[in-house]
Amino acid sequence: MQTRAYRILAGSARLFTMTTTWGIHNNQISVDPVADAAVRIGWDELGDLSELESTRDAFKSAVAERMPQVDEASIPNQAGTVYRFVHAVKVGDIVVSPDRRTSTLNIGRVSGPYEFRPESDVHKQWRPVEWIRTGVARDELSYAAQEEISSATTLFKITTGEDEIGHLLAAPQPDTEPDYSWSDFYPRLTDALMNFREDRTALLDKIWAASTTSQRSQLFKYLRGDQRTDGSRGPIRDVDPFTVFGTFNRGIRNDARALIGSAYGEEFGVEPPYPTSFAGVPVLNNLNSWFFSWEKDRGEHDIDALWELGRAAIDYAADANEATRERLVTTFDGCPGVGARKLSIAIYWIRPRSFASYDSTTTTFLKANFPELAARLSLGAKLDGEQFLANTEILAAWIADSDSPFNSFPEFSHAAWNALTAPDPNPDPDDPIITDTDVLDGENYDLESVRDEGCFIPEAELEPMLERLRSKRNFILQGPPGTGKTWLGRRLGWVLCNQRNSKRVQVLQFHPSLTYEDFVRGWRPTSTTGLELADGPFLDMCAQASADPDHDYVLVIEEINRGNPAQVFGELLTLLEADKRSLEQAMRLAYPRSMDEVFFVPSNLHVIGTMNVADRSLAIVDMALRRRFAFIELKPEFGDDWVEHVSGLGYDREQLEVYGKRLGALNESITQDAALGRQYCVGHSYFTPAVRLDQTGLDTPAWWRRVVETDVRPLLEEYWFDRPDLAESSCQALVGS
Repeated sequence: MQTRAYRILAGSARLFTMTTTWGIHNNQISVDPVADAAVRIGWDELGDLSELESTRDAFKSAVAERMPQVDEASIPNQAGTVYRFVHAVKVGDIVVSPDRRTSTLNIGRVSGPYEFRPESDVHKQWRPVEWIRTGVARDELSYAAQEEISSATTLFKITTGEDEIGHLLAAPQPDTEPDYSWSDFYPRLTDALMNFREDRTALLDKIWAASTTSQRSQLFKYLRGDQRTDGSRGPIRDVDPFTVFGTFNRGIRNDARALIGSAYGEEFGVEPPYPTSFAGVPVLNNLNSWFFSWEKDRGEHDIDALWELGRAAIDYAADANEATRERLVTTFDGCPGVGARKLSIAIYWIRPRSFASYDSTTTTFLKANFPELAARLSLGAKLDGEQFLANTEILAAWIADSDSPFNSFPEFSHAAWNALTAPDPNPDPDDPIITDTDVLDGENYDLESVRDEGCFIPEAELEPMLERLRSKRNFILQGPPGTGKTWLGRRLGWVLCNQRNSKRVQVLQFHPSLTYEDFVRGWRPTSTTGLELADGPFLDMCAQASADPDHDYVLVIEEINRGNPAQVFGELLTLLEADKRSLEQAMRLAYPRSMDEVFFVPSNLHVIGTMNVADRSLAIVDMALRRRFAFIELKPEFGDDWVEHVSGLGYDREQLEVYGKRLGALNESITQDAALGRQYCVGHSYFTPAVRLDQTGLDTPAWWRRVVETDVRPLLEEYWFDRPDLAESSCQALVGS
């Protein structure tokens, strides 16, 4: 069916008819449609498609003949795609090309006939395009239109979103220059907040008033659950200026950030303009948005210390002399329990023209793009005040230099955050790829780091786990499917080693065919001598730990009960005990290398097992194993922390709260089911996405339905294989239909 769209001509919109609106996906990061002034598809094996007869049958025959890897059932679909690209797409048609790198849309008009370009490395089939709007945010369209454009098909007609695309084309291309006007508002808001340093009760009243004015009071919920000294919970009763800024500089939508910022401006009498753009503003993790501890845990002067630091940073920015330098260093070091990276972000917020933040994004950017400058800076996670000041003055001089590519700290920060979200479309294969993980490898790692990465277990509950690992040497994390047992086990190992991605933490998995000979030591065939006695991964790791007694080592064993633990460990069940880890308690192994050889497990080797007791195929754990290991049970976590974390990735907060209650109801039903029980509950990992919502091309309900259908439905159908109606009704309850 022919459709209508809008065309931009000579700077004005003119309606024209008889055009079709097409969507086209590109899976090659090296292809840049805007730079090409074209859209491209693959099927390079077909050669020049203009040489084929212009019939669908001819295209089917070409696919069958030239692409033998395509199964017969898929030939019509693939042939149809390339046929439409050549013959159905007309000059003048509108084309929408989603950019996966930036989660935006490019919209243009087909400006020429099909071309075959054999010189192209990939995607040799081209259609020239005159791009009219580029970098259009997906949320400019309705959810229905976004879902249509997220089609998995390479080339498809757009009907639902056609009118909306037309309206976007009729609007002029917006100014794409980054807006740093927030860097004027933030210091003015800071100055207004500092007036409340001695009257924090009045300050809190204004915060709660701003939460109402902003019409986003639900985004302040995380400030209403302080754990007080009397054991009760309630709203915070004290606050520092940085935590106030954190309410609109965390993982929430930019429109909500703008509303909260405006509400603060009104409440504190700060003159407009108020920020609508936040280019170059680093944000906090939603699970770590306070700058102080629970009321029951914090010291009497912890919040006062944060006010002191804020005042010192303001004074240094106004006049950098010996006195203000010394006070900045002293107050920076005087803030207990706050990471240096986090403090640097806060100081940058309140005086963005005088300071930079040293968050992981900025650190990665500096090391990858300016290695000589980075070598002069202290970029570790444990900055002290002297290092922070030195960094500040080195970077300030660099930015002030005429050879610097940046004119200000906000511009520099914006470039760093852009580098994180928009990778080079044409990377040099000879250049080393430096990632955030690379930069953070080897840096200090603690329980706060685990929380920052998305752990929904409070730090107060993680601390006993770490204590059991230190004292017992061995423990097992057990719990329902999807509770993040291996994820947490690995990170607790990093905490013990105080090093992210530590090579001293190794992971292996047990399976039914694993034997003592595989895991500990046994005879293995060789190509020359027949058989040789070879050590398995456990003895290898014991050797590493013995050779390095000053450092801890951790072995994480996934699904420890999927094998036969008693058989796999053998005499190690005794040697694993914390009080047997010495030469005096050494024993002969089942396969000794000599008559005199004895063995003991070094005291600096720790073992973390994970166990999913809901799997009916797994072995019952031997009682001897149970005596040697502490057991810690993990539960599904669909509470406030889960909502905070997932909403920080762009998913709708109010819908997540509803979904969390539905999952709670489902898990309660599973727990009460006599044939199942709590170990069969549905864990939070199923519904904790690894990517931001805008990278999925879906809205929150569509993402939720997809997870229910592809991940949870099969699980429930297995649980209730003899009660399919119950599995179906449970799935329907989850999606709300």
